Amino acid sequence: MSRFPALAHRDFRLYFIGQSISLVGGFAHGVAISWLGYQLTGSVAVLGALGFVQLAPALLVSPVAGLYADRYPRRMLLTLMLTTVALLGVLLAVLTATGWLTATQLMIVAALRGVVFACEIPVRHAFLGDLVRDRSVLPNAVALHSSALNTARFIGPALGGLLIGSLGEAACLMLHPIALMATLIQLQRIRTADTREPARAGSSFLSQYLDGWKQAFADRTIAQMLIGVFLLGFGVGPYNSLMPATVAELHGAHPELVGMFLSCAGLGAMTAALSMAARRGAMNLRGLALAGNLSAGLGLVMFCSTHWIPAAVLGMIMVGFGTISQAVSTNITIQQSVSDAMRGRVLSIYTAMFMGAMPIGSLVFGQLGQWIGAANAQRVGAALTLAGAALTVWWMRQQTAPPVSSSSD
Repeated sequence: MSRFPALAHRDFRLYFIGQSISLVGGFAHGVAISWLGYQLTGSVAVLGALGFVQLAPALLVSPVAGLYADRYPRRMLLTLMLTTVALLGVLLAVLTATGWLTATQLMIVAALRGVVFACEIPVRHAFLGDLVRDRSVLPNAVALHSSALNTARFIGPALGGLLIGSLGEAACLMLHPIALMATLIQLQRIRTADTREPARAGSSFLSQYLDGWKQAFADRTIAQMLIGVFLLGFGVGPYNSLMPATVAELHGAHPELVGMFLSCAGLGAMTAALSMAARRGAMNLRGLALAGNLSAGLGLVMFCSTHWIPAAVLGMIMVGFGTISQAVSTNITIQQSVSDAMRGRVLSIYTAMFMGAMPIGSLVFGQLGQWIGAANAQRVGAALTLAGAALTVWWMRQQTAPPVSSSSD
């Protein structure tokens, strides 16, 4: 407990256990959706479109959801949203099992799930502050929550690939609704009281919404980290959606390899999250974020440039490690810098910049992959991410450079 002080808080501990179970089903579900999309159509562009409809709502819906997270009880909101996700998962599993599923139906259900998750993610991040009232423990809570997420990112895709190969897509899809029950049960056991002063008083909805954006970009450090998150999400983020096509190009059409490579990214992500959770003392969060961008960009180049599986595995580990180093560093910076009354809104902007960039990238690089191949398209995305990292280095040097003297001899 001394190394992970957030676990000493009962409510956080309950939520952490529930999430650790539910998230595994969620990542297995993601593999099934991508695999079904590719099996039904054989199109790289459709994979990009699937990634777009699942993540695009984060760009527009999440900032609004962040305001609701500051207005209404977050535990109630999470319960409603996760129940909706479970019902959609059951519907998709039934359609798949009966053979009635079409590409259009898959796209519609994926889009609906995307809207719900775009609302749920900023509420979930803000809810951590309700579970751990001690602000000094918040960085540990954020990193531990990320470790649960990324342990699931490691286990879930591999489990999903195995389930698809042995029992079929419907069994894999049904795993998520069942796993979600763990979080829903724990939410009913949590006793935390919502003591926030509601954001609704004193100003209009639009004014409060705009206040979140002003707060996010008034702080130069937060603004730069948000830009880095956006570039990473746009350039590297589409690897998840394009993975079936990339694997087919480089290694042949094997769902087990799709799951394995996604799990390797999860291994890197889990390692990054656990190392940050276990770290004591102050962290150079800006430096970690920059290193994350570099690791993710270089790792994706390696993965898309080799037929040798061990090198591809290392590349995906670097992608996962870098992505979470950047994302968690930015999340912790916001959690430490922003007041309770504004936390939901600013974290929702972080969600929009990170998750919202991925669908744009999926659409762009999915279409590009249709023309030049999925692996080549992802190399272009990695190059953009590395260019963004170089821009961040330049900004940091500009800020630390001594002022030019205006005096003359």
